[in-house]
Amino acid sequence: MEQNTWIGVVTAIGAVIFVLFSGTNSAVKNLEAEVMAIHDEAMVEMAEMNRVGRALKRILRTLPTSSPRADSINAVLHQMKKAENDMYTWMRQYSPPTEYLPEEQALRYLEEQKRLIAQNQQDIRNARDAAKQLLQIQQ
Repeated sequence: MEQNTWIGVVTAIGAVIFVLFSGTNSAVKNLEAEVMAIHDEAMVEMAEMNRVGRALKRILRTLPTSSPRADSINAVLHQMKKAENDMYTWMRQYSPPTEYLPEEQALRYLEEQKRLIAQNQQDIRNARDAAKQLLQIQQ
């Protein structure tokens, strides 16, 4: 074969490989985007949770320490702190998969990360909603 033919064959093989691998990589990129979207939503919800938590702390300062109301507020504040700590733990341990990680491994890792961050988001929502209920009782 002539040199030009070899260049054409190599270019064609390279294009096929690029198309095949870019398609599989998009599944990883899409799942990674889903994980980060859940994280971003959870961060907004955590900020709201913390605002409600500050309002509960103001109320707590006005209550006797051994009152049932203070106990309820402390329990919700503890729930909030755990949700917040879990978020920071997730952010510390999360590492986007590299392009060198096999697709199957990357997808398994991202599915687990999605499960973890979705659970944390639900914990944040539960703590926030419990705090809002306590605030409504106060008013």
